Amino acid sequence: MNRAFLPGLIIFCLALGTVLPAADAHAGRWEVRKEVREGARSVSRERREARREIQRCDSRQCVRREMREGYREVEHERREARREIRSEVRENRWERRRYWRDGRWHDYDDDDDDLLKGALVGAAVVGAAAAVIESQDDD
Repeated sequence: MNRAFLPGLIIFCLALGTVLPAADAHAGRWEVRKEVREGARSVSRERREARREIQRCDSRQCVRREMREGYREVEHERREARREIRSEVRENRWERRRYWRDGRWHDYDDDDDDLLKGALVGAAVVGAAAAVIESQDDD
């Protein structure tokens, strides 16, 4: 094996470990931005529709009624857009705390026993390596 291979592999793994979570976070922000754009689009569509309805009116009562209805529809679209954005942000936060393994989603909070298992296995490996080194030193 080449001497430069191992350091190169370590640098590659570190770079990959820093790029992948950033890409996942960027994907979540993109989904939130998409919801913001969709909300703005629907609000502007309702405004155009209200303007068109007002221009068709021929009496003051009709104009007042259409203005009230237009304001109500625009506010409804704004509330709906805010609700969708909040739910997307919430979902993005939730998905960042989960990972896929063994054919199902796991929470990062459920890994306390895995940490203990890893520490015990690591201690056993270090102990076995120390025993092997000690046995070789006696020869």
